[in-house]
Amino acid sequence: MAVFAELFEHQNFGGRREQFTLSNSWRYWWIKFGSGLANEITSLRANASSGFNGNVYGFTNRDFLGNYAALNMAEGWTCWWSNVGGGLNDDIESALLINRNKLEVVMALRDQIAPDFAAEFDAQSKGQQAHRRGDPRVYAVFFPSFDPTATFVRIEQDLTVELDCWWDYDARVQFDIRLGLTGNQLNAWVSWVHTWVEGGVFSGSISNQLHPKMVAAAGTLNQKLADKLALINFGIALAGYQLGQVYLLPGRQAAFPPPSSRFGHQGSATEDCCVAISRTR
Repeated sequence: MAVFAELFEHQNFGGRREQFTLSNSWRYWWIKFGSGLANEITSLRANASSGFNGNVYGFTNRDFLGNYAALNMAEGWTCWWSNVGGGLNDDIESALLINRNKLEVVMALRDQIAPDFAAEFDAQSKGQQAHRRGDPRVYAVFFPSFDPTATFVRIEQDLTVELDCWWDYDARVQFDIRLGLTGNQLNAWVSWVHTWVEGGVFSGSISNQLHPKMVAAAGTLNQKLADKLALINFGIALAGYQLGQVYLLPGRQAAFPPPSSRFGHQGSATEDCCVAISRTR
């Protein structure tokens, strides 16, 4: 085994328990808790072995979103939350176990993506009815119902749609981006575009106009991603890395080695995400 996790009903590892094992032949093991422990978990502990580091995340939403408590296990260490605290206590509904390679390149993505996305969106939407409201959010989406075997980097942007003859409408666009490796090169492309418009007299007509524009914008985003990745791939080649597999981590980057430094951390799954690229040398 590589990652072994136990999640408990009560603090200090008491009450009902569910346990899970992630073998070293898999990257993820995901759990959506049923009636047994959904919204009942207070403590958790885990260890990593068999040549891997590991992470365990417990989320307050069933879709691996919301707030989370995470454990960061270097190989051979057992780490724990004896009490996840009032903000998460009795509120965890899903969990992820993740195998971590000893040799990896890890990058937080929000600062890499959000500023360029905002600037490009503002330039493209100048003089248009729809414009940004607030900053874009960049986070990881794991195994969604519309593509249940996939993971994505999501760019989510709130919008305001101004109408000449009516009140403004709230809207939202989400670009779901796949990451992959071609040879020794990291690549990325928009796989899904989702738009939402608040209900009202004109919501249907707004959606019919907005969605095609966002789909067209995905083409521009693909080119911008290619430009950004060209620099990253140049750095990978310069370092002489041989890449193995690309995968995602929720939230901010987990620090190793525990337990002397950040055996675990808490955060929000929508505050950021990280891309991890395993390497063989």
